Amino acid sequence: MESSEEDDDFSAHEWITPQSSVNSVYQSHTEKGIRKICSELLELKDAVENLCGNMQSKYLAFLRISEEVIEVEQELIELQKHVSAQGILVQDLMSGVCRELEMWNKSNSDELAVQSELDNHLNGDMEDPKVTFLETVDILLAEHKTEEALLVLDAEEKSSPELKDLGDDSTAAVSAFKAAFLKRKAMLVEQLVMICEQPSFCLPELKKALSGLTKLGKGSLAQQLLLKAYGSRLQKSIESFLPLCTIYSETYAASLSKLVFSTISLATKESTLLFGDMPSYTNRIVQWAEFEIESFVRLVKENSPSPETICALRAASVCIQASLSHCSLLESQGLKFSKLLMVLLRPHVEEILDLNFRRSRRRVLDLARDDDVLLPSAQVGSSHFVASPSNIILTSSGKKFMSIVKDILDQLTPLAVIHFGGTILNKILQVFDRYIETLIKALPGPSEDDSLMESKDSLNFRLKQMLSKLHS
Repeated sequence: MESSEEDDDFSAHEWITPQSSVNSVYQSHTEKGIRKICSELLELKDAVENLCGNMQSKYLAFLRISEEVIEVEQELIELQKHVSAQGILVQDLMSGVCRELEMWNKSNSDELAVQSELDNHLNGDMEDPKVTFLETVDILLAEHKTEEALLVLDAEEKSSPELKDLGDDSTAAVSAFKAAFLKRKAMLVEQLVMICEQPSFCLPELKKALSGLTKLGKGSLAQQLLLKAYGSRLQKSIESFLPLCTIYSETYAASLSKLVFSTISLATKESTLLFGDMPSYTNRIVQWAEFEIESFVRLVKENSPSPETICALRAASVCIQASLSHCSLLESQGLKFSKLLMVLLRPHVEEILDLNFRRSRRRVLDLARDDDVLLPSAQVGSSHFVASPSNIILTSSGKKFMSIVKDILDQLTPLAVIHFGGTILNKILQVFDRYIETLIKALPGPSEDDSLMESKDSLNFRLKQMLSKLHS
């Protein structure tokens, strides 16, 4: 009955679909259909997400491409600037080459004119002695017979009135002959220079070549080649010796000193024999020798043992002794390098002394741990014992201190003591004061024995006496 009443109510409102109609419409949709719709919705969702992801990646790619475009634009601008700069350089090069070509053409035309004048002059008479002379010189130069060519040129210059004053160009013929003569003279100079610059030179051949250059008026060039040859020879000797520095750590500096100063002495003697003792030549020798001495000191520092070792102190002392001895020998040749040598070596030697005495002070401080200063006690049954400063005796610690100082003094050579004696004595005094402080700390206090206060001054006096005896 109730359902009929509801139907009556729905019939009154025809635009409202009754529940029974809804059920009849949708009752055909099964579970399979619903799942199909869900899967389609999921596929649609995936497609939307893929589309969003593609849009994001394409947007990022667009941004990256935009940045690359900006960088390419900047590179194009830089390339344009570079091309412009290269164009300017090419223009400058072309203009410079054009100027060089013009100058070369001008000089070449002048040489051709001189040569044509000489040919015209010589062709006029084939039996002219000038032709024979030039041909002879050409043959000697081609065969590298420098001594004979030098003799021929020198004889011609002395005998020919046209060549006595090479600055006088009175006639065209004489000017052409002078030009040919000077050209062959320059060729001879080049050959002599090549002989002097040989890597492995023979001393007699070198002397002949240098003498020839001097006769040709090239004394300054000859001395430069002499010093260069001796410098190269010294460098090879040093390079072959350097690997032995670690083996002969105490004497390597003396060996280097012998190599350097003996080479300086030989070069000075040869220079004096060839060029005399003119101030200009002497000054050049001094400059070259100072450069070699500076290189020598640098090698000594680079190959020195550890500066705080006793071996380094010995090597430095031997270096001073040997180097100053060589300098004193060079003074007989008018060369004084002692002051320069000491100025260069002093910082190195003072550093070694300072580090060695620091090591000695550390050893003195170590004595405090096993101090063996003994105070004599009264003998049993003896009524004659009186505590006095003379009763204080030095035992093993004093001997160790003397050994420490003696180890340093034994490494010093006489010349090292002469030049660094003040520094050495001051440092020994510092070590001595440190040792005295160590001994005083080891003494009993006044409460134990009042008489020991008087013994401290006596102890200082005795130790200073022992140190002075040791130093003497």
